[in-house]
Amino acid sequence: MKRLNNKVDYGNLVLSNSEILSRMGKGDSDREWMDAECVDLCDTLNSIKGIETSESCCGHNYKPYLIFFNCSDLSALKFIQSCIDRRYWQYGYDWKITTMISDTGPDFLTFILESSSSKLDEIMPQVEDMIRVFNHYLNHKGRFEFLGLDYDNFVYEEVGELEKQEQ
Repeated sequence: MKRLNNKVDYGNLVLSNSEILSRMGKGDSDREWMDAECVDLCDTLNSIKGIETSESCCGHNYKPYLIFFNCSDLSALKFIQSCIDRRYWQYGYDWKITTMISDTGPDFLTFILESSSSKLDEIMPQVEDMIRVFNHYLNHKGRFEFLGLDYDNFVYEEVGELEKQEQ
C-alpha cells in the first residue's frame, strides 16, 4: 500500500509530524517557524513528487488556512486538485487552489491551497480528512489511469521504504 511520507529532512534533523507540535521551517532564516496546524498537510504535500511547499499559515482563527506551494510537475497538481474537487470530496466546496504570480522571487508561479473558513475547529478535521483522501486515492490505479497519470512513479517514498529507514 502506498502512503505519503510524513517525514521531513531538515539537514541535521529528520522529524516526524508526531514527534513535535511545531518546528523550524525550511526557509532562509533560522527564525522561521511553522504553525503546528500546517505541519501534517505540508509534509503530505512535500512528499508528492513535483510539489514543494514554501509558506503556510493556519489563519489563527481570523484568516483562511493557507499553504503556498510550487509545482514542477503538473501531474502532481492534477492529482491534488482531483482529490479536493467537490465532486469527490465532501469538503471540496470549502477549499480552492489559486495562483499568485511573482515579479520579484525565483518562482514565477506559486499555487495557494486555501480554506474558505477561518475557524480552526472547522478547518482541522477537514485537513485531516484531506490527508486521508490523498492517501486513499494514491492507492487507486484506476484513478491514475482516469487522470492520465503515471501511478508507478508518482510518490518519492512509500511506507515500506520509510519503515526500513527508521530501523
